[in-house]
Amino acid sequence: MKPTIKKLLVVTDLDATLLDDAYSWSAAEPALARLKAKGYPLVLNSSKTVPEMKSLASEMGLQTPIIAENGGLIAVPSASGVASGDYAIRLTGLSREFILEQAHRLRVQENYEFTGFADWTAKQVAEKTGLSEVMAGHAQTRYATEPILWEDSEARLIEFQAALAQSKIRILRGGRFLHLMGPADKADGAALALKFYQEAEPDVGWVVVALGDSANDCAMLEAADIAVVIPHAGGTRIDPQAPRVVRAPYPSTKGWNASILSILDEYC
Repeated sequence: MKPTIKKLLVVTDLDATLLDDAYSWSAAEPALARLKAKGYPLVLNSSKTVPEMKSLASEMGLQTPIIAENGGLIAVPSASGVASGDYAIRLTGLSREFILEQAHRLRVQENYEFTGFADWTAKQVAEKTGLSEVMAGHAQTRYATEPILWEDSEARLIEFQAALAQSKIRILRGGRFLHLMGPADKADGAALALKFYQEAEPDVGWVVVALGDSANDCAMLEAADIAVVIPHAGGTRIDPQAPRVVRAPYPSTKGWNASILSILDEYC
């Protein structure tokens, strides 16, 4: 069926993009209200876990899919899959169970020195991250990734990385933790979200708008029809190659709001 109308599908990163330093989206409320009024879906796409993002989606009044753990999975309301509350989990790649199996096997065989979220209690995760114990428990509820603290040499890390790569497991370096994950990224999650809406509304020509601020957002931005780059206070950090690139006039939530309002003016 040939699409007869156009609608926006907005896929967004959270930290330093839709959320400010205080984890607030209040400065984006004008744009969020207009998206809701037009019936344009907003899909959250973050490194956070499903429980963390479910809470945020509930606070924002969203009933849309959630892309969690850097694109490792999509959580879809009322869809088939492994049940998780009122969402169903669909992995885009490797499971955390498989990743842990391979990583822990190597740890035993080669005596690599590291520990991760699977080794710790919620209290220990809270102590290491600064989260509350409740939020630490949410952060431990993972399906596709495992954060670890590397306590061995850099040379041994290179060996570990090469060994994991044989099982298609990669290491993403974060601020404090190394994240073990499969080859999927935020673009894979966004593609599943687009497919979800294409199947739900086949008469719609979806225009995907993606917003992000950092390197792990680039694949998602480059797969979108419109890529919105959110700058940092010190300037723009990424330069995605997308069909259309919009550079937000301000950092964080304020820039998110201004950019979405401007794009909505074109489509409303």
